[in-house]
Amino acid sequence: MQMKRMMMIALVGMSVGAGALSAKVIARVNGYDITQKEADAFVKGVTRGQATFSMLKKKDQKRVIQQLATNKLITRTAAKELTKKEKRAIWTDFYIRKHYKELMKKAEKELTVPEKYQADGELWVRKNAAKVQVTEAEMKAEYAKRKKLFKNPKTGKIAPYEQVKPLIAMELKKMKFVKELMKNAKIDYNPKPAKKKK
Repeated sequence: MQMKRMMMIALVGMSVGAGALSAKVIARVNGYDITQKEADAFVKGVTRGQATFSMLKKKDQKRVIQQLATNKLITRTAAKELTKKEKRAIWTDFYIRKHYKELMKKAEKELTVPEKYQADGELWVRKNAAKVQVTEAEMKAEYAKRKKLFKNPKTGKIAPYEQVKPLIAMELKKMKFVKELMKNAKIDYNPKPAKKKK
């Protein structure tokens, strides 16, 4: 078995289920158990079912434990320290990436034509707005004008400028882009009835 391949597996791909907690504990990291079942699942995944943890040499077992310890510490600490809002955002993103093709097919069938146009429009504006320049002064002025929008309803505190700066920048860019777009738009407020095609 090639240990290099094992070490290159992404952390996301190494997450282990809670059902493994009842198995034999082979190591512990900061009080979190690492079980034989977790190690076997990891090794089987990497070797496509051709090996188990107990079949490895001691040095390779140690590497597996180190990798599982890293993942365990990251996932368990994240579970404690991330807010519910942050967790939902990352779960949603992960789910979308995991089921991208399936969701695309579902969207094609279920979204209405106006919703599709709206989604396309939002993406197009963002894409073009990214090229628009905004100054620090403009962003700070916008922040001062809209401070109440950045108020946390639970704490009553207003988010600091640096925290919301990327959001303000994008909104300003979009506003500038749309304003420029509409400069050349021709709006007919009293249109004549369209001629019927013969």
